[in-house]
Amino acid sequence: MKLLNNIMASFCGLLLLQGCASTSPDVEEEVGLISEAEVTELVQPTPKAQPRPENYPAARFEKETLYQLLVAEVAGYRGQYDTALKKYVEMTIKSRDPGVAARATRLASYLKRYPEALQTAQIWAEEEPNSLDAHRHAADQFMRIGDLESAILHMEAVKRLGGLANFDVFAYRAANLDDESRATLLDAISRMLEDYAQDEQLLFSKAVLLEQSGRLEEALALTNILLEDKKNINVIILKVNALRDLHRAEDAVKFLDDALEELPDNRRLRLIYARFLFETDRLNAARTQYEWVLDRSPSDGDVLFALALIAMEQKKDESAKKYLNQMIRWNRRASEAHFYLGSIAEKDKDYPIAIREYKQVGNGYEFLPAQARIGSMMIDQGRLKEARDYLERIRAENPGRYRQLIMVEAQLLSERGFEKEVFSLLDEALAVDSDNVDLLYFRAMTGEKFDRLDILERDLREIIRLEPNNADALNALGYSLTDQTSRHKEALVLIQKALTIKPNEAAFIDSMGWVLYRLEKLEEAVKFLRQALDMFANDEVAAHLGEVLWNLGEKLEAGRVWEKALELKPDSEILNAVIIRFGSQ
Repeated sequence: MKLLNNIMASFCGLLLLQGCASTSPDVEEEVGLISEAEVTELVQPTPKAQPRPENYPAARFEKETLYQLLVAEVAGYRGQYDTALKKYVEMTIKSRDPGVAARATRLASYLKRYPEALQTAQIWAEEEPNSLDAHRHAADQFMRIGDLESAILHMEAVKRLGGLANFDVFAYRAANLDDESRATLLDAISRMLEDYAQDEQLLFSKAVLLEQSGRLEEALALTNILLEDKKNINVIILKVNALRDLHRAEDAVKFLDDALEELPDNRRLRLIYARFLFETDRLNAARTQYEWVLDRSPSDGDVLFALALIAMEQKKDESAKKYLNQMIRWNRRASEAHFYLGSIAEKDKDYPIAIREYKQVGNGYEFLPAQARIGSMMIDQGRLKEARDYLERIRAENPGRYRQLIMVEAQLLSERGFEKEVFSLLDEALAVDSDNVDLLYFRAMTGEKFDRLDILERDLREIIRLEPNNADALNALGYSLTDQTSRHKEALVLIQKALTIKPNEAAFIDSMGWVLYRLEKLEEAVKFLRQALDMFANDEVAAHLGEVLWNLGEKLEAGRVWEKALELKPDSEILNAVIIRFGSQ
């Protein structure tokens, strides 16, 4: 490859030489004191002795390989990068020359052609094992595809070769790994610490991995070691997280107090402290920290919003409005500010102001909730037609949100019992969008709400026709059939298929327990219902389990199950109904 570089350098040198020759008359005319011979010498310097071919420190390429590399070079020079990359990758695989591999890897990375970059980086690192850049590129590409075990081997090589190895990146990315992969990565980090016991990045990475693995005390011990000599903000965050997860909030507050004494002007640390205080309901202390930051950054939208939320939580709406209006004035998170100003006005029953504020919410996350609130207020004031006309106009103005806005109106109509209107709206929408699974599912559930089992079954079966593996539709239809009809065997088949697709879904496991109960297989039913309740402490699941236990003669246990569930949801209709029904026996 170096031979190729020399060829291209010589070619560029000729171009530069021609450029110099074309400007030489101006040089002589402008200076006026240089002789013709001297100018000639400047333009045409004495040629230097060129090294012989055998002295080039380069691999010898076959003629065809050299030709293809020249094609790649010229293509790159002309901006034909896809052609250049294709040739470089082909020649990397054929020649396994580290120079060609390096060129291919860098070009692939630049073009974001990551599969090619990974392939060529591996060859580069294999053929030039002492290259820091080769191992860095290989590590980056392996990290990109989530193969952290392979990536860390290359980062280990970087460390061994004396380069800066960013092991902390591995630790943060490990949050999405399964337990086995994270354990493998932790073992690799621990092994490297045997050789680099004082390496701060390795220690920090191990602490992060321990924290992610739930080994909080060990993680905490490592953070204490890392904080002995200096206060690193990332280590501080890790220690706070560990203390919080260990339910040691007071220790975390004291630690942050001490850290702020050492780093009183650290804005990020103040914000970390403020957020922790807010999350642990120390609202006055949190407000003090946020106000310190706001004094130094008066237009910070995040801080203004945090102070507004604290004020609303403390029922200080006037203070909240002050902060929210400042957000609008500075144009910082203005949509959120208008939404919360609308909510304050709505709470105060100042509906015209509330609607005005909601209408100023932008097209972001708050847009749909704002339209729902406008429609809700209008309907609650007896302005049903005005509300529906408004939502229809908003749909026309926002065609990209059409489906979502149909759902907004449908939910409002359903919640308020407008049966005829909601079905008319959904029928009209599905007439032009018949394959819309979300609308079909909502109409099915609306059918259940208004005791229209015919609509529920029709729409769920249509979803299953469109998406045979739609586990939610399979389970919903199966549960409805066993709960509201005597078609239990048919329901069992549907629920079994849903569980095959999603075997760890608590709602599906509950459905299986319920259909088995309906089939009078009580012992089997109890197993499924216990499992469902362990996975999801839900009032309906508790009602089901208690009923089956009662019918098995385990009345005391049934009562305990219901009582515990009532503590979590005392107003549960299904729980209270089943307790009254069986209590009367």
